[in-house]
Amino acid sequence: VDEILGKGGAMETFQKAKEDGKIKAIGFSAHSEAMAVRMIESGLVDTCMFPINFAAYHYGGIGKLVLEAAIEYGVGVIALKAGARGRLTNITGNAVNVPDSFHHIPEWKRQEMIHFPVRTSKTHPTCWYEPEDDPEELNRLILWSLNQPGVTAVLPPGSLDLLDGISSMLRGRSTVPLFDQADMKHMLDRYKDIVPIFHNRSESGTKVST
Repeated sequence: VDEILGKGGAMETFQKAKEDGKIKAIGFSAHSEAMAVRMIESGLVDTCMFPINFAAYHYGGIGKLVLEAAIEYGVGVIALKAGARGRLTNITGNAVNVPDSFHHIPEWKRQEMIHFPVRTSKTHPTCWYEPEDDPEELNRLILWSLNQPGVTAVLPPGSLDLLDGISSMLRGRSTVPLFDQADMKHMLDRYKDIVPIFHNRSESGTKVST
């Protein structure tokens, strides 16, 4: 973030492009809540892609600060991982090999992949998390995310097999259906034993990323 916002950083290029009319908005994506909040508080961005996930929010402590900052600074939030149950396990996921070195990502990311292993779903191999594949429960998760103050859009799970039910729920609507607060206790019970894909208990003090 320091490099992006600093003198000669990428933000200067983005701002120039916006001033010249080449782009209409500046957005970013993040998995670190601390970094996302800093970007929002810079006052230089228009949108933020960030995980607004039920289990991560209620059991991982992730998302609230981003939404609060986004509302304060008028930044639209595109919710990531809204359809995720939680982190994959040895039983539900396939391990991903981590090489001895990477040329395209930093060493800290490789270490994170070692200490917090990445897996891919056995049933939905394009997902690195456990998606909610019960259609009714998936719709509840999506509606919860869409109804959070500050959220302007939600990205569906990374599996086309799960998209139809969400599309049917939202197709043809000009407004977002309201989340039924009566579902809250059911959802809290359903996901209470899930390990959130993001939480604020990592050694770095932010969240475990991918």
